[in-house]
Amino acid sequence: MLRIKELATVTILLLLIACSNSLWDELPSSISTFISTYYPMSGISKYEEANGNYYVTVKNGASLVFDSNYEWKSINGNGTTLPEIFVTDKLPEKLVRYLTELEETNAVYAAENQPRVIILSMLNYKITYTKETEEVTQEE
Repeated sequence: MLRIKELATVTILLLLIACSNSLWDELPSSISTFISTYYPMSGISKYEEANGNYYVTVKNGASLVFDSNYEWKSINGNGTTLPEIFVTDKLPEKLVRYLTELEETNAVYAAENQPRVIILSMLNYKITYTKETEEVTQEE
């Protein structure tokens, strides 16, 4: 009886792994590289392509949106902060310096990359970076 339960458990685990891997297999390589770099050892719970955008949900983690060129459009930590390495790697240098001066590089909860601005959601305020002028503003 115990062997049947063990066999059933192993079978279920293999099916779960297979389902998870199939989502990885569907991801464009640059998106899977992005996730592996900034969310290592994480699985994918959801992936879909719609209207020229790619939507990915990291298991128990962030929701990510990429454009048709596989560039990140938005990342929402869903209650947790974004990886500091993402902040320092993917945000403009002047914005990173601003966050560093505030000692907030590890306190970004969401980031939105719009054509003209990047908007960061912090715990109790937002930071906007204007790409054309490199101006950084903060609003409560």
